[in-house]
Amino acid sequence: MIVYMGFRLNAHGYNPHAMDWMQLTLQTSKEQADFVSEILSGLGSVSVTFANASGQDIFEPPVGETPLWQGVVITALFDLDIDQMYVKQTLGQICNIEHVDFELLKDRVWEDECKKDFHVMQFGERIWICPSWEDSANLPNDAVIIDMDPGLAFGTGTHQTTDLCLQYLDSNAPKNCSVIDYGSGTGILAIAAVKLGAMSAVAVDNDPQAVIATINNIETNQCQDRIRVLHTDDEGKLDQVDLLIANILANPLVSLCKHFSNLVKANGRIALSGIMEKQLPMILETYGEFFTDLKVSKKDEWCCVSGQRK
Repeated sequence: MIVYMGFRLNAHGYNPHAMDWMQLTLQTSKEQADFVSEILSGLGSVSVTFANASGQDIFEPPVGETPLWQGVVITALFDLDIDQMYVKQTLGQICNIEHVDFELLKDRVWEDECKKDFHVMQFGERIWICPSWEDSANLPNDAVIIDMDPGLAFGTGTHQTTDLCLQYLDSNAPKNCSVIDYGSGTGILAIAAVKLGAMSAVAVDNDPQAVIATINNIETNQCQDRIRVLHTDDEGKLDQVDLLIANILANPLVSLCKHFSNLVKANGRIALSGIMEKQLPMILETYGEFFTDLKVSKKDEWCCVSGQRK
C-alpha cells in the first residue's frame, strides 16, 4: 500500500539466518536499476534490494506497474569471500558506476531486531496494541488490548492511516453494531471494533496473505466467534452494516464508492483512510453523493474521512 522496496532473489536463494554476509551498497538511476540488478546477480549476489534515494515517495502506482524512484539505492548481499575489487571493476566498466561500498553484515537474530522497533502503542484513550514480547500487565484497567506482532500484512498501527482509523474507532465505539473492515490487512480494525463492543464484523481483503494474517490475529485475540474473514473473490452478497471502515487507497476508494454505499445501512457510518491530503477533494466529492456530515481528520499528509449514509 505504501512506499515499497524491490527485493529479488537469485537462484542461490537467501536465508537471513544462515551466516554473515558482505553487503554492497551503491546508488543509481531508475533507468539503470534493473540492469545493475542483473549484473549483481550475475556476479553472485544472493539478494538485491531497491530503496528510495531521491526523497520522492511512490504511494499509489497504477495497477500492474512497479515504478521506481528517480534515484535508487541498491543493496546486495554476497558471500564473505566475494572478490570486491572484481565486482567494483565490473560495475565501473559495464554500468559506469564509480562509488561502491562494501561492509560486513553480521549474522543476527532478525526476530530480535524487529522487537527493538515494535513496542506497546496507545491509540486514543483506550486502544493499545501489544506485541507478544511486551508485558501488558501494567496497562490501565480499561485498556482495550489488541495482541499483535508485526508480519507480512499491512496494518499494525505504526502507519498514519491505521492510526487514524484506530483513533476513529476509539472516539466512535461501535457498540452493538455490525461492521465491515474492507481491506483488512492484519484484521486490526475488525478486532478493535469487536473489542470496543461491536456485535459482529466481516474482514475482507484481496490479498491471500492478509486473509491468513487476519485469521491468525483473530484467533490470537479470541475473536473468531464474532469476526468472519473473506477474500474478495468469495465476498458474494454481504449484509448491510452499521459501520464500514476501509483503510486502502484513494483510487480504489473512488471505484468502490457505490459498492460501499450499498453495504451501509441508512444512517449508518463510514470511515475511509489511505487518503493523501491532495486527494481529499476527489474523495469528498465522490462520497458526498451518498453520505452526509463528512468529517476529516489528519495525521501528517494522510487523512481519514468519516460520514453518515443518506
